[in-house]
This record gives sequence, structure tokens and C-alpha cells, in this order.
Amino acid sequence: MASKRVGLYDNNVAVAFLWPLKWLFGTVLLYVLLALIALAVAFLFAKYQWADPVTASDALFQAESARVARLLQSGAHAEGFASLPLVAQRWTYWLFFQATTLHDATYAYIAGQRVNEVDQMYLTQFVARNVREIYLAMNVIQVYGIRIGFLMASVPLFMLLYFVATADGLTERYIRRACAGRESADIHKLGRLSKLMFFASAVTVYLCTPVAISPFWVIVPLAAIFAVATRLQWQFYKKYF
Repeated sequence: MASKRVGLYDNNVAVAFLWPLKWLFGTVLLYVLLALIALAVAFLFAKYQWADPVTASDALFQAESARVARLLQSGAHAEGFASLPLVAQRWTYWLFFQATTLHDATYAYIAGQRVNEVDQMYLTQFVARNVREIYLAMNVIQVYGIRIGFLMASVPLFMLLYFVATADGLTERYIRRACAGRESADIHKLGRLSKLMFFASAVTVYLCTPVAISPFWVIVPLAAIFAVATRLQWQFYKKYF
């Protein structure tokens, strides 16, 4: 019996210390998976939608970069907001291209630099045959990073909305409880699940669609849906527990 308790205690301690690593691994995995989906969608656009994929991807990247530049020029109050997209862009580009040496190899091939025989084989067999696709992927990955940064910058807004909507929803719950209002577990579940559904779909479309989209048209509707869904979630939380 004592050994079972010790084993259970050890398992609980392991879970308590390892859960941050579990969440970190899951976040990184989702981050890489969404980037790969963005690249796959961009290659589909390049094949079926864009007449000149290199020019189209470059125009997309320039449009997203110009949006960040306008934020930086608008005043000191926007510098903190605009710095996150820049940091996320550089980090994402480093992870997918600089850490994998694709950046150096591509620019070495374009500049015609002299390299050793092993690198020359790599340049001629892979980079030379796919230089347009690599350049397209470079632009798309940087757009993906910028959009990740915009979403990260909007986290304080969603946290504020969550606390306000929770307070309002719990107030309505106590009024409903005092007045013997109806119990509705279905609305509670609807409010909780709708946040996940709308967030997953809207964020995936925003991050993975190679079309110039202002973050305003993504964050503002999501914020409204998030606030309403959170209020319903707590308003119709079970009256007695």
C-alpha cells in the first residue's frame, strides 16, 4: 500500500513539473504544422491561381511589411504592438531557412559564390532546380511570421474581454440563480465550444491563406464572438455546484 502511494505521489510530481514542457512541445508542434499548411496552400495558389508566383508572393510580403511599417510610423504608442510582428517574422524565417542553411545556400547560388564540391552538389541538385519555389516559400514564411505576431499582440485584448465577459456572465448567473431561472447546459456548452470552433477556423484561415488580409478584419470579429461566447458560457453555468 505504501509503495502504491509513493508511486502515485511520484507520478503527480512528474506531471506537475512536466506539464509546461508538454504545453511548450504542443505549441511548437502546432506552430510548425500551421507553417507547413501555409506553404502547402501557397504552392497550390502558385500552381492554380497566381500567374507569376514569385511576383505574387513578393507583393504579398511587401503588403504585410508595409502594414507593420505604417504602425511603426504612427507613433510611440504603436511601437510595442508593431514590434511583435517583426520579432515573430525574424524568428520564423530563422527557424525555417537560416537554421536549415537554405537562406545561405540560395543566396550563394544567386550570387554565384565559389563553394566546395559538396556544397556545389547541394546547390546544383536542389537549390538550382527549386530556386523559385524556395524564394516563394521565403516570402510566405515571413508573412506567416508577421501574422503570428499580430495575433500575439492581440492577446491582452482577449484577456481583458475574458475578464469583463466573465464578470458580466457570473453576475447574470447569480441573478438567474436568485430568481430561479432556467438551467441550460446546452447554451453553456455552446458558448464554450463556439470559442474553440471560431478561433481554430479563423486563425487557420488567417495564417494559412496567401492573400493580403488586414488583421483588423480578423481580430475584431473574433473579439466580439469571444466576448459574447464567454458571457454565455458563464451566464448559463450550472446554478448549483
